[in-house]
Amino acid sequence: MRTLIIGAILLAAAPAIAQPGHISPMSGDWRGIGFQVGPNGVQSSWDIELAIKQDLSGVIAYPSLGCKGSLHRSASTSSQILFIEKITEGNCIDGGRISATLENGRIFWFWTQRGSSADASAVLYRGQPIG
Repeated sequence: MRTLIIGAILLAAAPAIAQPGHISPMSGDWRGIGFQVGPNGVQSSWDIELAIKQDLSGVIAYPSLGCKGSLHRSASTSSQILFIEKITEGNCIDGGRISATLENGRIFWFWTQRGSSADASAVLYRGQPIG
């Protein structure tokens, strides 16, 4: 009888163990306008399309600049992902570091690169899937 009860408990618990993992609130498609700002104000702006996958890797596109890239997670918490960017198409700066922080249903995006005077920021909003 004891074996039957233990077997029933294990079977009842099995579906919960087999359930898919936690879905990150950051996963999905995001869009916005990026700004490169220096000591003299806004230097340039461009469109950003960001897709964060369930595994917290991502892809990024800058349509108005003609660039695309892949994002590799270097660290993350429940509300922030740090990426290393690899430009795969176009003539944009390669090897940047991106911080994406989720707050109030928006992603606060910041791009920088060691040794570079360039940096950029944006606020991204949920958008249509990136094609």
